[in-house]
Amino acid sequence: MTRRQHLRSLTRRTLLTTGLAGASALVLPAIVKADAPYKRTLRMQSLNSGERLTITYWADGAHLPETDNAISWFMRDLRNQKTIKMSPDLLDLMWEIDQLTASRAPLYTMSGYRSPETNARLAAHSEGVAENSFHMQGMAMDLTQNFNDPGELFRAAKSLGRGGAGFYPTSRPFVHIDAGPPATWVYPEPGRGDDD
Repeated sequence: MTRRQHLRSLTRRTLLTTGLAGASALVLPAIVKADAPYKRTLRMQSLNSGERLTITYWADGAHLPETDNAISWFMRDLRNQKTIKMSPDLLDLMWEIDQLTASRAPLYTMSGYRSPETNARLAAHSEGVAENSFHMQGMAMDLTQNFNDPGELFRAAKSLGRGGAGFYPTSRPFVHIDAGPPATWVYPEPGRGDDD
């Protein structure tokens, strides 16, 4: 191969390599975006107030802070109308659980934020309420799904392997989820009566 042929092949090789790299740069973001959802939307209905909220709280890879007030109001302590900013990690858990169960129904919320006064009142009447509940920090939610077995929600929450997941199967069955350390429980424990 002559020097001129070598230079010509390098130029072609460089051109091909550069072209492929450029094409990859255009295609790769689309592939990555296809793996991660573009938007995360929560569909919720409060069992206690009847209020409904459908809100996109995450888009383009980031939490949307402008949604905080609407979400906090929806998840407020209904006993005294107090609010707190709800944890973005909790919202992600709720969204992921909803995706895993593939329900067309909204998530039915029972208890989001609890003021310290409300939590103390509830803890005084039930062993199932923690004195230092994550509800008081905007990090917990009690929920169920219409037409779905609450046990399915519990299994979905456990499968994520992060946060707390508690199943309360008696009377009005519901699932507690929180953005705290990983933990799972059933209350009351199987074989034990309901103390409420």
